[in-house]
Parts: sequence; structure tokens; C-alpha cells
Amino acid sequence: MSEDDELFAEIAAQADNASDNAPTVIDPKALATALSRRFTHRSVDEIEEELEAVWRARGSFLAD
Repeated sequence: MSEDDELFAEIAAQADNASDNAPTVIDPKALATALSRRFTHRSVDEIEEELEAVWRARGSFLAD
């Protein structure tokens, strides 16, 4: 599995967790920062963009 595949799987798992615990609000910058420590091949901004896209697609809640 590539690093991107692992990252996207982790993002999907985080989105699943957020939707299971709705209406929990997630801070995407904080989560992206945490994920960037493990997935160093992507910037915090790139990870945050992907988080926001996945969260929106799933109807999860993000802090502004």
C-alpha cells in the first residue's frame, strides 16, 4: 500500500469516526497537523484539503 493509500485510508477512518460520533466538531487544521507527523510526504495544507473534501462528502462537521 502506498503512503497516499495509507493516508487516504486514515482520513476515511477519521471521517467514519466523526460521523459515528456526530455532532462532534473536528478541527481540520489540528487533525491535519497530527496526521502530517505520520504522513510526512504531504504538507499539512494538502492533508487539510483532503480532510475537508472527505468530511463534506460525508456530511460531517468541521470547525471553521
